Amino acid sequence: MHTLRKVPLFTAIALLVYMPFHIFLSQSLSLATGNLDAWKIGKDIVLVFGLLLTIFLVFLTGAYKNNKKFLIFLGLSAAYGALHLLVWLINRNIDSEGALLGTAYNSRLPGYALLAWGATLVYPGKIAVSKIAKLVILLSSIVCLLGILQYLLPKDLLTHIGYSIERGVKPNFFIDDKPDLPRIMSTLRDPNSLGAYLILPIALLSIAWTKRPKQRMLLSGLLLLHVWALFLTFSRSAWLGAILSVGLAFALIYRVSLKTFTKKYWPWMGVAIVGLAIFVFAMKDQYVVQNVVFHSDENTQMTDSNNLHVQYAVDGIKGIIDEPEGHGPGTAGLVSIHTKTEVVLTENYFIQIGYEVGVIGLALFLGIIGFLLAQLWRLKTMIASVQVAAFFGISLCALLLLTWSNEAVAATWWILAGIVIGNNRRQKE
Repeated sequence: MHTLRKVPLFTAIALLVYMPFHIFLSQSLSLATGNLDAWKIGKDIVLVFGLLLTIFLVFLTGAYKNNKKFLIFLGLSAAYGALHLLVWLINRNIDSEGALLGTAYNSRLPGYALLAWGATLVYPGKIAVSKIAKLVILLSSIVCLLGILQYLLPKDLLTHIGYSIERGVKPNFFIDDKPDLPRIMSTLRDPNSLGAYLILPIALLSIAWTKRPKQRMLLSGLLLLHVWALFLTFSRSAWLGAILSVGLAFALIYRVSLKTFTKKYWPWMGVAIVGLAIFVFAMKDQYVVQNVVFHSDENTQMTDSNNLHVQYAVDGIKGIIDEPEGHGPGTAGLVSIHTKTEVVLTENYFIQIGYEVGVIGLALFLGIIGFLLAQLWRLKTMIASVQVAAFFGISLCALLLLTWSNEAVAATWWILAGIVIGNNRRQKE
């Protein structure tokens, strides 16, 4: 029993480590082993069995007795998953495989947090959350290094290790499909996902830089590495998300000092913002600015991506209004691309949830988010505050893209949130 109680936490950490490299490993290793689909779903099977074992141990050991908040979160998560099945039952004409994948993709977010939270409650030893946070930084640093290396190497390199559109992952990305403007995605699925994945580590490093003066040389190097990789994604949503997360993290942790600083230097801050706006406006006709900032220029042949974001979101909202009970799991987002039904890309993760499982499903999902954020907010610790800030930065990306569908982004934030909350509840006991 002592050993068995360690398994949930080891499973959570294993998923935390594996997810940033899932695409790279599944695409490359499946060339030798075959059965790419098994590699794709293997991680979700591990999550399901790990989650079932965790819940079983929580009740077997009685760890739930002093953890009503865990039971509330378990109930919310179970209701969210059950609603997917109910909407699927109502919409029996939808693609069964897509519905199953859609249910798995949507439910795994609270599943990650539930696994990690429960794992901390049943773990027999002491848990060092700071070491797990350092592990997140180590993993993201490796991802950054590989991404920068990718920028320097031939752009068709990944085609030799299994990357292709036919196998579900593009081998390279460019701004507006222009070969002279490459974008990196490192070991993740695409540049936007990589940018969103780096938001939490960048926020952690930024706050750690102010807290640990003796380690500033190392932290400065790591921060520069992450910012460089973030820039090379040319993901505008991730740039804004990172700025929002870092700013919000400083506001939460240093609210008094920041208020004093703003009062003293607000005129200069205003001048800097206006100056930057004037500079961008003056340079708006330059080739690099047009493509890097606006992702289009006068030679653009493709449909403007900015217009597509708006159009897809409007179509998704119309779909929710037409069927507020939901069209069924897997009918929108990334899963819909691989189904036999119509492809619906909302370009907004929250609209996608509303489209798939209706207004009630979206309300449940927002309730799960609100509950987790409330637990983190009450802790008032550095890492909890950074988690809250990073959530809003990543969710800014999710308002423009299907960011939370990415396994690396989702696993990193939700697993770490579960560990932070669960460990605190355990310490209170």
